[in-house]
Amino acid sequence: MKNIKCYSKNALTFHKNIVNDSLNKGEDKDNLLKNESDITKAYADYKDKFNKNNLFTISAHGFDGEDKANLLKLYSSQRKSIIQLKIELTTNELKQRINTCPNCTIEKVASLDHYIPKDEFPEFSVNPINLVPCCSTCNSKKKENWKDDKQLLFLNLYSDIIPLSQYLFVNVISKTEFTFELKNVSKIDSNLFKVIGSHYGKLNLLQRFREDSDEVISELDLLISNGRDSFNNDTKLEKFINNHYSTVEKRDGVNNWKVVLVKAMLNSKIYF
Repeated sequence: MKNIKCYSKNALTFHKNIVNDSLNKGEDKDNLLKNESDITKAYADYKDKFNKNNLFTISAHGFDGEDKANLLKLYSSQRKSIIQLKIELTTNELKQRINTCPNCTIEKVASLDHYIPKDEFPEFSVNPINLVPCCSTCNSKKKENWKDDKQLLFLNLYSDIIPLSQYLFVNVISKTEFTFELKNVSKIDSNLFKVIGSHYGKLNLLQRFREDSDEVISELDLLISNGRDSFNNDTKLEKFINNHYSTVEKRDGVNNWKVVLVKAMLNSKIYF
């Protein structure tokens, strides 16, 4: 798991463009324009707290009734600008689509999740820095939750600085018996590590990793089997495989669950 790129243009302009381009009903549009001053202040507050990594302290404006309904109508997964935003957020600097959910790194992106829920904060229903690529499983588990009285419940992969040190580990007993676990061996900031633990726990990631591990193990088995036909000894083969997954680790991060699993299997001496 690692940080992902955030929308880089002006978020308020994105909101205004949707208001101007997608609403045909005069009364709805007039209602939205009437609240433009409050929306502008709310976006400035969001950006300020986002930049300070302090969204925990943000307060909802309190829009309700017709005001809330019209703000919520702005968001639709079928709206052209939202579809384009999803494409932009899941395309890397090499113009390649990275369509894996960043919250779990297991399933495919299905939609854009509102980090701060739109029902509580309708003013941010189309705020692009509040919209995060997400799979249907993570979206359903997260629901309207985002914080409790003490802390954020989920990592914000735009603004939280994801540690470069390893915190995800695999305890290997055998090729079919192993468990994923979180350990703060590198003394990551305790508050951040609590959020990491909450994120992994509420999205049930450790169990989901385990359930999806068979394919990873099968690929490793195949790589080793084929490699033994190409290398004349296991020492060279083991070095080749470790180098391969070290390259993958540079791309996907030190806490990518597939990399962590393979490296744990190789270090366990089950294969070599």
